[in-house]
Amino acid sequence: MSKFDPEVELEKLSIPIQYLPLHDVLAAWDAEHGKVYCSLGLNPVQKRCALTHELAHITLKHQRCAYADDSVTTIATISQERAAELWAARKLISALQLAAARESGLPPDTIARELGTTPRIYRARLLAEQYDEQRWLGTKFVSF
Repeated sequence: MSKFDPEVELEKLSIPIQYLPLHDVLAAWDAEHGKVYCSLGLNPVQKRCALTHELAHITLKHQRCAYADDSVTTIATISQERAAELWAARKLISALQLAAARESGLPPDTIARELGTTPRIYRARLLAEQYDEQRWLGTKFVSF
């Protein structure tokens, strides 16, 4: 199975990636200008995860960066960030990969490294799996 490549997906959508020094974020979707900004100096795993997260914002049709203009973070912006993180985690780690990882007994940081993701994306994938399972079973999701 080939790894999901957000750069290829962004290229298919004709969305340019502009690399520049960003502060406090790894990447950001600028819906107004139709481009993704990505921080310089990221390692390949960080870059892949950050760009997939921004692709999630695009796919989910989020029009405003959650933390733009130093605005107050609202429930809506937190919800968008969570939705984007869960979407990205599902794209980067398949259900089969997740099942194998959980059975491995390895520490989470090691699993994330072996999956080619950040520990944060791995944790999000675990959360997404729990949410999907509870939705499938028809039980109410309890957030942490």
